[in-house]
Amino acid sequence: MPLRFIRTKKLGINIDPLQAAISTTAFARDLMATMQFPPATAAVSVLLLILQTIQDIQVNRSSCDRLARRAAQILIDIEEQMRGRYHEAPEALLRNLDKFESTLTSIHQFMRKLADSKWSDRFLRKSSIDDALVEYMRMLDEAAQAFQLATLINIHLAVSSLRGNTVSNVTTERLIDAPPPPTYLEVLNEPDSAAVEIRSPGIVDAAECIVAESDPLVAAGEDSLSPPEKRLTDHYLPTELSSLILEDDHGFRRYHQSEVILRGQSRLQDGWWAGATEVQVQGQRALIKKYDDKDHAYSKWLRDVKVLQNLYHPNLPQMLGFSDERAPTPFILLANVVQTQSPQALVHEVLRSSSLGTSMELLLRFYRDLVDTAMYLQRQLNLDENKVQDFIEASSLRVDSLKTLVVGLPPPRDGKWHTARNYGLAQTLLDACLRMLPNNGRVTYSYNKGEEFGMNLKMQKNINHLVTLARALLPNGRQSPVFPTQLEALIEETKYETSSLTLRQIRDLTWSAEGAHDHTWYERTVPADKFSVGDIGYIPVGGDFESFVLLSNIVKDGKAVLDLSQRSHGEHWCWEHFPRRRQPLQAYELPEAVAGWPVAVPPYSQIDVVVVHEAFLSSVKDAWQYLSKNSKGHAADGGIRPEDLILVTHVGTHQDFYVKDFRPKPFMPQTHAPNPRFAANQFHHQHMHGFHQPPGFGLQNHGVPFNQPALPAIVYLLTSLDANHDPHWSPSPVCLPKGVPRQPLARHFTTKIGWKSGFLNYVQLHAEDFDGT
Repeated sequence: MPLRFIRTKKLGINIDPLQAAISTTAFARDLMATMQFPPATAAVSVLLLILQTIQDIQVNRSSCDRLARRAAQILIDIEEQMRGRYHEAPEALLRNLDKFESTLTSIHQFMRKLADSKWSDRFLRKSSIDDALVEYMRMLDEAAQAFQLATLINIHLAVSSLRGNTVSNVTTERLIDAPPPPTYLEVLNEPDSAAVEIRSPGIVDAAECIVAESDPLVAAGEDSLSPPEKRLTDHYLPTELSSLILEDDHGFRRYHQSEVILRGQSRLQDGWWAGATEVQVQGQRALIKKYDDKDHAYSKWLRDVKVLQNLYHPNLPQMLGFSDERAPTPFILLANVVQTQSPQALVHEVLRSSSLGTSMELLLRFYRDLVDTAMYLQRQLNLDENKVQDFIEASSLRVDSLKTLVVGLPPPRDGKWHTARNYGLAQTLLDACLRMLPNNGRVTYSYNKGEEFGMNLKMQKNINHLVTLARALLPNGRQSPVFPTQLEALIEETKYETSSLTLRQIRDLTWSAEGAHDHTWYERTVPADKFSVGDIGYIPVGGDFESFVLLSNIVKDGKAVLDLSQRSHGEHWCWEHFPRRRQPLQAYELPEAVAGWPVAVPPYSQIDVVVVHEAFLSSVKDAWQYLSKNSKGHAADGGIRPEDLILVTHVGTHQDFYVKDFRPKPFMPQTHAPNPRFAANQFHHQHMHGFHQPPGFGLQNHGVPFNQPALPAIVYLLTSLDANHDPHWSPSPVCLPKGVPRQPLARHFTTKIGWKSGFLNYVQLHAEDFDGT
C-alpha cells in the first residue's frame, strides 16, 4: 500500500489566505468610503500601504493584521460620526488625525522593515519584534482612548460650537506619542487652552491618556460679557487656593535675601530640586530654591508656596519660609532636605555593601512611604486617584540623611486635566520603586554586560532576585495600593543600620502569591544535547555551562514528579527569491518523539530550513520549591554550597539544514515571431524547408514541454530533541528504526545537516536563602 502524505492544520497558527483576502477587501472598501472625509485621506492612504505590506510578511502576519484592523476600525468609526458634517470638523480633531497619521507611518515603516529583513535578523530580534508588536497595539489602543471614538468627537463638536459663541478663543491639542517607550511628551498650555497627551511608561505594560481643558468664560452661571478673573489654574491646586494673591502667610516667615548665607554651589540638577543650594538662615541649615524664570517665575513660586503651606508630611518638602512676592528673584527655604542623595545611589550602595534582605527592606520602606504620601496628598489637596498618579509620576525623589524618602513637587501643569489609565495607583507606586534600581528594575542575564553603575555578575544576580520578589510581593496593576499587613511585620522600626530581615522570610511569603516564582534565568548559548529538563548540578569556579557538572536528574531518577511539555517549530526559505520570505513549516508527529517536516523543493533551487525543539516544565514554581527544600541534600552529595546548585527547567536546540536540486536548468530556446513572408504557408511551419519534425519534438526535460513549469519535489526532514536520533533527509514521510537501511534522496539532490546549538532556562537560589537554616 503506497504511503500517503497527510498534512494537518494547527488552528490559530496560520491564516486562511482566502478569508484574509476577503476581509482585507472589505476593509479596503470601507476605507475608500472614509476617504470622502478629506482630513482622514492621508491616514487612510498610509493604512492602505500597511494592508499591502502585510501581504509580503510571512512571520507575525496575524499580529500585523490585527494592528491594521484596529487602525482601520478607528478611522471607520470616525468617518461614521462625521458623515454629513465634514465641514464642522473642529481644529482639535484635525490635529489628532495628523498625529494618528504619524503613528500609522511608524507602523508602516516597522512592517516594511520586517518584510525586508533577513531571517537571521528576525530570529535574533524575535523578542524585540514581539515586544514592538505589543507596543504598537498599545499605541493604537491609546489612540482610540484619545479619540474616545464617537463620544469624544461629539464633545469636540459641542465644545467647538459653544466656544464659537463666546469671546474666548480656546484651542484643543492632541498629541500621540509615536516613538517607543519610555518617551514622555510634555505639553505647555496657555491658561485658556486644552490639550491631550498620551504616555507609555517604560517598565509597565500600561497606557495613559491625559486631557486638559480650561475655559474661564464658559463656567456655569458666569456672565460671558464680564472680564474673566485671573487665577492660578494648576492641575494640582485646589480651587480655594487659586487666587493670584498670597492672602495669608499661615505662620510662615518671610525672609529677605540678605538674611540668607550661601554655603556652596548647587549640585542638584534633576526635576523640582534643580538649582537648589545649601544655605544658612539664622544659624540654621536650610535649602534655598530660587525661581529665576523670566516669564513664569512668580506664578511658579506662588503655586509652590500655596501647595507647601498646606502640606506637612515627613515624606514631602517642609517649607521653612519664603521671600516677599516683590523680591526680584523669589525663593523658598526648605528645612528637611539639606543633605540628600538620589534613591538610585542609595539603593545601589545598599545592594553593594549590605545583604539582599536589607535591600528588600529598604525597597519595602520606600513603597510604604510612597503609599502614605499618596494617601495624604489625596486627602489634603482633594485629588482623585488619577491626579495622585500624575503627581507621583511627574515628581522627582530624594533621600535625606536619615534614609527618609522625600517626594518633590511635580512641575506646574496649567489647565484642568482629566486623566485615564489602564493601570492603577499601585502600579504607579511600584514603578517608582523599581526605577530606583540601577537598571530601572529590569531583569538582566549573563550576556548583558552593562557598565552603568558598575554592574557586575554579582550585582546582576542581586537585582534579579530583588526585582522578581518585589513584583511578587507588592501590589501592582489595578490592585489596591494599601501596603500589605503581612509585609508590615517585616519592616522593623529600629535605629540600627543592619536589619534582621532574611531572604528566606521574604521568599516564604511569595509562594502563595499569584504569578510569583514563574521566572527563570536564561542562558542562550550552551552545548546542544548536553542538558535535559530536571538536570541538577553546578558550574565549577571559573567555568561556564560547558563545564557543567551533573549530579542527577530529579525527573528521571524519580526524586520529583513534575509535568513536562514539548514543542517544536520550524521555518524555511529560498535565498534565490526576492524578497526573501521565511515561511513557517508544519510538522507532523512520529513515534519516538520524532518530528517530520515536509519540504517542497522547486526545481533547480535550494531550500534552507531551521528547526527548534524545546522541552520545559509546565510549572516553574514547582522547581523553585523543590530547590528550596532539597538544595542542602544535593549540595552535600556534590560537596558544594547549596546556592551553587542549578536546576534546569527548559532546554532547546536550534539547527539549520538545506536541500538543493543541483541539476542544471535546461536550455530554453527563444520563441521568435514567424516571418511574414511565410505566414500563409502552413507547409513551411510543419516541414521547415523539407525537414520533417519527429513526433514529440519540443518535449525536453523528461517529457515536460517547453515553457511549462515543473512541479516541486516533496522531501522530508526528520528531527528530534533526542540526542540519539540522527536528523536526516528522506524521500519517505516515515522514520525507519535505527539500524534499518534508509532510502536516500534522488541523485540530483544534495543536502546539509547544520551545526546544532543549545539554550536553556534554569532556577538558582541566592546564598542568603540559606542564612540561618
